[in-house]
Amino acid sequence: MKRHRDGAPSEGSSGSRVTLQAEKLIGGGRALAHHENETWMVSGALPGEEVEAQITGRRAGIVEGRTIEVRSGCHPARMDDPCPHSGICGGCDWPHVDPIDGGPLKAAAASEAAQGFPELAALIAGAPIHTSTAGYRLRARLHWDPRRQRLGFFEAQSRNVAAIDGCRILSPQLMKALPALSSSLAARCPIAVDVEWLEGSDPSRAVAALRRSKGGPRKFNPSWVPVQQEVGAVTAGFHALSSDGRPGHGWGSDEVRFELPIPLAVPIGSFFQGNRHLLEMLFARVAELAGDDRDPVFDLHAGVGFLAAAVRSVGERELHLVEPHRAAARAAEKNLPEARVAVGKTAETFVGGAEALPPQALVITDPPRTGMSRALLEGLTRWEPRRILMLGCDPATWARDAGFLSNHGYRPTEIELFDLFPHTHHVEILALMEHTRPR
Repeated sequence: MKRHRDGAPSEGSSGSRVTLQAEKLIGGGRALAHHENETWMVSGALPGEEVEAQITGRRAGIVEGRTIEVRSGCHPARMDDPCPHSGICGGCDWPHVDPIDGGPLKAAAASEAAQGFPELAALIAGAPIHTSTAGYRLRARLHWDPRRQRLGFFEAQSRNVAAIDGCRILSPQLMKALPALSSSLAARCPIAVDVEWLEGSDPSRAVAALRRSKGGPRKFNPSWVPVQQEVGAVTAGFHALSSDGRPGHGWGSDEVRFELPIPLAVPIGSFFQGNRHLLEMLFARVAELAGDDRDPVFDLHAGVGFLAAAVRSVGERELHLVEPHRAAARAAEKNLPEARVAVGKTAETFVGGAEALPPQALVITDPPRTGMSRALLEGLTRWEPRRILMLGCDPATWARDAGFLSNHGYRPTEIELFDLFPHTHHVEILALMEHTRPR
């Protein structure tokens, strides 16, 4: 009998337990099961396992539960030694899944999420997946609890902060920095705040920042920011972020550098791909999929220019970048000085407001987890660019968007998966969509 710590009972659960046979993975990385004519969604269970589960709630006719124990049929991807904090910490929801052996599980879960579009679901199921080992996070947001003097992730379904010593997803540099960061915050910061961490190619040059937590103060007292004498050995700079994510008062560097084929500077507070092990591979694959033609490039969710830089690395071309976050857009201007950057504009505003856009173009999209808006999708189908390179961080919304484009003349010619977040159910889909009626 095998104990599964990720399924430890939580306060407030009903306490009722049943034995279930996990069938397949569904939305949110949970397993589907049935018991006495009821449908269950069970966290912590993997296909083929017989588990003891505890009811945690009921919603829309579905019973929700957590795995307490695996009774038989342990899946080959299940780890014998999940993270010791997995019964409490909410930092990752698949702490029991081996990052390498769990690759096929991610593909299966992503395919299931796309079942509304059978052809796309089949392509996802057969797509190659690039897996990652642990200690991967270049970016992290932790929470400071001044009462318990603890810096970490929230506990599962709670606003309490969990201990994370020995965390398997955070970088070695951040784990090394935790004691000094916690000690300095304990001496200086009397309120609950978030701490953002960012590393570049050189971990020793990592930077950090305080940012407003949910319900927290809108302005920071400068004295709350850890000083160089206290944390200078573990970070190259520490700042406070404004409400719009710009570095404010503080000391030292407020950005990191990535030594890619086109070097990139990334300011703290800006979005950037967060997996140290797969960053260069993703850069290279985007470059390969873009090819060496000279169609103008329109990166509609540009950030600091990572995806556009990958395309630019295989040859000169006309670059148009769109980014609403001003600090990221200004970084993109520095990273790709030859590009035209629409600073502060959204993809919808750019596409909807343009009088004429060239059909011989490569469009890049990398929207948030909610996917592309209907307005953007409709704008793209009116534009009809020759190729669309889509990166999506949620298989369900990616499939919805790709399905919309497929119904308007596009077909996926390349598709692959990137496991940028091991020990979670999340997976990224990278696909090249080509118009079937090129002009």
